[in-house]
Amino acid sequence: MKPLSVGLCLWAFAFGGEARGQEGQAFRDQAEVTTVLVPVTVRDSKGRLVAHLEKEAFRFFVDGMEFPITSFWREGGLPIAYVFVVDTSGSMNGRRLAQVRAAIGEFLAALKPGDEVSLITFGAGEVHRRLRLGADPAALPPLLDRLSGYGTTALYDVLSVAPRFFEGARALRRAALLFTDGVDTASQLTAEGALMTLENLQDPLYVFGIEPPPGQTEEGLTYEQVLARFAQATGGRYMRVDKLEALRAQAAELRRELSQRYIIAFTPSGVGEVKWRKIAVRVEGPYTVVTREGYRGTLP
Repeated sequence: MKPLSVGLCLWAFAFGGEARGQEGQAFRDQAEVTTVLVPVTVRDSKGRLVAHLEKEAFRFFVDGMEFPITSFWREGGLPIAYVFVVDTSGSMNGRRLAQVRAAIGEFLAALKPGDEVSLITFGAGEVHRRLRLGADPAALPPLLDRLSGYGTTALYDVLSVAPRFFEGARALRRAALLFTDGVDTASQLTAEGALMTLENLQDPLYVFGIEPPPGQTEEGLTYEQVLARFAQATGGRYMRVDKLEALRAQAAELRRELSQRYIIAFTPSGVGEVKWRKIAVRVEGPYTVVTREGYRGTLP
């Protein structure tokens, strides 16, 4: 096993004594969450977003068994909390970081009252929360302008604390956006270990793979396959960025998508075995449905 990464230590430092003394409690709280949120994106046969469906059009399954949908709403119009997670390792320096700034600018330009933003960076074995949720969004552009890339990457380690990304968020609509080339050179955690954490994440992770290079992880997967798997597990989406000039347009498209999701919410019964449960959401007709893969708990 690799030595304990500096990144996780600095993440704890960024949260002060609270993180050191309550880290275990934070993860216990995550396991004991009573309401499970299931964000759902629907597209038609031509790939266009579908935002007009009513609750009756959806069918909800856990471990192959159908359950009634008792809590359902469309996300459009509700405040949203964005967490921007930016790779600031050496391979991201220069034009890559410049395009990331422009992409985040697409989201900032469309913020509405009640929306929240946060910035987390990782690079050179360090993880920093540069801006907390609830802070003035106007403080974010100057922080982005000061970013520079250097050192190694601990991508999997930063994802291991993903359940804490939205600490302090008031908005019910949430999305974490990861900007990285997918290369990990310094994590203690493996890709599989990071995936296990993401499978319990309540909120979707959207991943921009910025010119991912060839190469494989210790598990024998390409960097791009790993990034796509991270997004898929949470009900998010992976977007490959081959031309940096296209990143801003892809960000604008994702912003539109996030305003047209649906949410299904349910409460596990607390009866029976606590284990990994597979979620499926179906819609009748020529539609493609994207949602989170599952959760850990009892049946609804």
